[in-house]
Amino acid sequence: MKPREISPAKINFFKKCKRLYYFEYLDPQIAPIKKQIKKKRPAMEMGNFIHDALTLFFKEPLGKRTANTMTEILKKLWDGPRGKEYGFKTIEEEREYYQQALAMLKWFVENENLNPPIFALPISPPGKSFDDYLKIPFADDLELGGKIDRIDLAEDGRLEIIDYKTGKPEDNSLQLLTYVFLAEGLYGKEVAKVSNFYLKFHNKKEIVPEESIRQKTRSEIIEAADQIGAEEMWTPNVSRLCAYCDYLNYCPAKEEIKKLLGDKFPDSDRDFNQFQLAV
Repeated sequence: MKPREISPAKINFFKKCKRLYYFEYLDPQIAPIKKQIKKKRPAMEMGNFIHDALTLFFKEPLGKRTANTMTEILKKLWDGPRGKEYGFKTIEEEREYYQQALAMLKWFVENENLNPPIFALPISPPGKSFDDYLKIPFADDLELGGKIDRIDLAEDGRLEIIDYKTGKPEDNSLQLLTYVFLAEGLYGKEVAKVSNFYLKFHNKKEIVPEESIRQKTRSEIIEAADQIGAEEMWTPNVSRLCAYCDYLNYCPAKEEIKKLLGDKFPDSDRDFNQFQLAV
């Protein structure tokens, strides 16, 4: 059955592993226990805290947008130690992630424009990202969804979208173009530019959404929804990355994966999930 709603996350899961998509969104046996199966991941939790800190920072009056304010915001958000409940194996590991987050945020305060012409920010931090999940009608019986980190207003009245990233640079053009469609559908203004801001690496990737790019991306999104709708087998994509999957113990290819991984087959204390979208 074709999904009624599509998002960059859903497309990413489906492309990585069809069975992963099935576990995440469709499996009726997994659904009631998914919260117990899915583990907190330190890198993901750090990313969530950084995103919330940046949002709350820009809600402060300009005079209070200082390094000290940013430090206090992160401290209150983290409210640690969070410990194993948030995936941190030791207090030392948690301190390391906290220092990484603090370093990224301090660099941002020291090097970026602290008075950008902000048009829209998430409304719900801390910790309620689903409240900022946006949806628009996109195609016949298909909605497009996603969560936008920040929208600025350009001098010519058009919009500029900023998406913060705490991981390494990667090609996520489809995600960025999704935000273009979302913003224009929600606010009725043209988007002039959309950017990934890689906080750890201090650089940006910008896309000017020309018409040819928009048409290509729209076709890719609709095609992905059609492929999901036509899928019947939900075959696992067996690889060494299976070692990092939350659903490994429930996968029909578990024995095949055991043979592939040998003594590297993970125990229940896995601490990182490469299938998760980078925040």
